Amino acid sequence: MDEIQNQTLQKVKFGTLGCRLNQYETQAIREQFASAGFLETDTDKEADVYVLNTCTVTSESDRESRYLVRRFHKKNPSAKIVVTGCYVERNSEEIEKINGVTLTVLNRQKSEIVSLLGKRDVSRYTPTCSSFASIPSKRIYTPLSISEFEGRTRAYIKIQDGCNHACSFCKVVLVRGPARSRTFLDVIEEAKRLIDQGFQEVVLTGIQLGAYGYDLEKRQMLTDLIEVLSQEEGLQQIRLSSIEPTDVTDELIEAMTSFRKACPHLHIPLQSGDNGVLERMNRRYRREFFLDLIQKIRARVSNFVLTTDVMVGFPGETQEQFDQTVDVLLKTEPYKLHIFPYSAREGTRANRFQDEVMPQEKKRRRDILLSLECQLREKVQSKFLGKTLEVLIEENKSLSGWAFGRARNYLRIRFPHEGGSRSGFFEVQIEGIEETDLIGTLVSNQVLQMTK
Repeated sequence: MDEIQNQTLQKVKFGTLGCRLNQYETQAIREQFASAGFLETDTDKEADVYVLNTCTVTSESDRESRYLVRRFHKKNPSAKIVVTGCYVERNSEEIEKINGVTLTVLNRQKSEIVSLLGKRDVSRYTPTCSSFASIPSKRIYTPLSISEFEGRTRAYIKIQDGCNHACSFCKVVLVRGPARSRTFLDVIEEAKRLIDQGFQEVVLTGIQLGAYGYDLEKRQMLTDLIEVLSQEEGLQQIRLSSIEPTDVTDELIEAMTSFRKACPHLHIPLQSGDNGVLERMNRRYRREFFLDLIQKIRARVSNFVLTTDVMVGFPGETQEQFDQTVDVLLKTEPYKLHIFPYSAREGTRANRFQDEVMPQEKKRRRDILLSLECQLREKVQSKFLGKTLEVLIEENKSLSGWAFGRARNYLRIRFPHEGGSRSGFFEVQIEGIEETDLIGTLVSNQVLQMTK
């Protein structure tokens, strides 16, 4: 870090692609640079350093990463460019060939990124980051932490990394490694720091969230974490990021019913509603399991809302198999779909599969799901007309007189509110639907305080 402080570098700009985990890790990197004396800027031409945290879930993610690097270098050719994230893990040489790239940093070296940049600046040659330090194992949890969350009303907390599944289409297990957990105490201490900063909602995030604790005590610790966080004063809501169907245990469902601060919303990836496709994807469940799971959650968790991931055009997917996916969606009624046309990724088993679905057919199926998503969203929204929901304000446009926020079950709510910059949880009576928003009115102008 001393090498960095001796340089003239003063301003840094950050870019982030991909998942919530990447957003968390960018915040951790942001705090490292702030500790080293850097000022953050959003302006390309002011930046002395550009740090891009990449994603490699799809080929489109890779293209966007390359585009952002080239665009920044064109606007500011004298600045240094540091590229990190999942795209770097298996494609660092490809990235280093792009004009302007100063340094590539692996995911498991993100905690050393400022130091690595300092060593790169004082070197007389152009090696990769691995020339400067021994690379930590993918089996060791990378020690990243945060104390705030820039520009957010809710804070993400990373509790684990990596995945023990081996889905045939997924590159994430190749770039993130096996599941490993952050210590329980470290998670609680970070949550307390964020609560002290005024964050009222935390989102527990990871690659395979349900595997949290398996490598620590050989059992799921996610429910224990929810219970302990529920005791924290000042914390109003605990939300989970994406969780695999097979990781939604009876104990987790019970925790969602027992602890009021646990949000009645889960993002559970479906990917496909056809058993043949699920088998080729190497997913660990079948359509019947998914259908039964959602029915069980809805029977036990009041006001539960589902969001999900769906992949279209997996190699060999027939029209009949796609129809099976539509059927499962109609039966489970998710509020939001993340729709991914299949993208071949090098190193995965699916990359060797034949019977490619043509791009125009992928687009057609995607368009069908986009239309279906609108229908399903309105159907879910209509179930809450006349109800009172607890809403966390995310955006308060005092000039327009409207506040925007999310209900505890993730529904997007808009309601008249003249409270200026005032944030917090409010009770809102739902009265109508306007496209993606439920429209409501304040039941009371009193800020709610959740009990555990």
